[in-house]
Amino acid sequence: MWKQYLDLPRSVHILCLGTFVNRAGSFFVIFLTIYLSDKLGFEVTFATWCMGLFGSGALVASLLGGHLADRFGRRIVMIASLVGGALILAVFSSLASRDAIMAATFAYAVLITAYRPAASAMIGDLVDPAQRPPAFGLMHFSINLGFTCGAAVGGKLASFSFPLLFWSDALTTLAYGLIIYLAIAETLPGRTIPDPNDSTDQNAAGEPSGDAVPESVSVGRAALHILRDGPFMLFCLGTILVGIVFMQSFSTLPVYLQSRGFQPEDYGYVIAVNGLLIVLLLLPLTTFLSRFDRLKVVMLGAATIGVGFGLNAFATLGWHFAGAVVVWTFGEMMQSPFNSAIVTDLAPRALRARYMGVFGMSFSATLMIGAPLGGEVLDRLGSNVLWIGGMGVAGLAVALYLLIYRSVHRRCMTETIR
Repeated sequence: MWKQYLDLPRSVHILCLGTFVNRAGSFFVIFLTIYLSDKLGFEVTFATWCMGLFGSGALVASLLGGHLADRFGRRIVMIASLVGGALILAVFSSLASRDAIMAATFAYAVLITAYRPAASAMIGDLVDPAQRPPAFGLMHFSINLGFTCGAAVGGKLASFSFPLLFWSDALTTLAYGLIIYLAIAETLPGRTIPDPNDSTDQNAAGEPSGDAVPESVSVGRAALHILRDGPFMLFCLGTILVGIVFMQSFSTLPVYLQSRGFQPEDYGYVIAVNGLLIVLLLLPLTTFLSRFDRLKVVMLGAATIGVGFGLNAFATLGWHFAGAVVVWTFGEMMQSPFNSAIVTDLAPRALRARYMGVFGMSFSATLMIGAPLGGEVLDRLGSNVLWIGGMGVAGLAVALYLLIYRSVHRRCMTETIR
């Protein structure tokens, strides 16, 4: 099992190390709603709308970061993004007005999200199709190993000092940028894009193959190509639906637990179960699931996430919520490595970062839509509607995946063979 992870390129291992360092101190999003509602005294709806604003900034950055990474290179975009994000974190705890907090939240989202499509594209540059699930699995493992180390620590820091929390986040973000600067070389390949109207540029399924290539790809042509890729766009929509449910773990769940008498550190311990399980099980589970059809694994993961969040409606004690986390964590582990692998398979090489950027928009949209929507549902309709409704939303995602299954399966198989 371990050989496929050890055989990955050295740069992938370094990227994963840097990601671990960064995520071990990524406290901002996890504790933002608690900080705004409990520490600063703002209403819950303002706190969740700030999460939505973070999502809108991340939405912009996903497109911008992907475009810049395909145009200027993965490395420079990642370094600039991480250094800029660290600077915002360093001043965030000194802000008190609504306008300043909203502006800083949006700016931080733009800066810190811009590196993600570049990082995903870099992994796609470095590995062949067969290595993509283990490569992205190792990256997700690093994210959650850092998250596991950081969530409980973050809960303690939040109880002691929110300024220290944000400063710690800034330092680990800056450290990731330094690791990239010192140890990672540029991987941007030649810019290529197929002509969707040229039959010689299509595979046996009649879809773009990604092999025929002009030297440069304009923004307009890239956007047109992506928008015309119906299966990819519907795959992103399914990801948005799942993400709306999943993001409640960082927006409404901490607020809901607080309303039930739990403390910030209790939420830290509950959510740390997610990271712990991924650290222990993600790599062997990814190895096991790699033998199955990727989109079927993603569909099962979406259904499992829906069930896990639905269980929150029946939870009353800390271990009940932790049990719900166990269920939806298995769904997350079924999805995360294979989502990125599928997108990399679908993307032409010259548009790899931009495809990743558009796919990253799916997660940004879940914050922009899911966080405020969840806050409104919790405030107006109650927790049962929120958690049970989440199951229904995840079910819609499964239906979308079924709709595009044949097309996505053919294209992923074609890429693997090529």
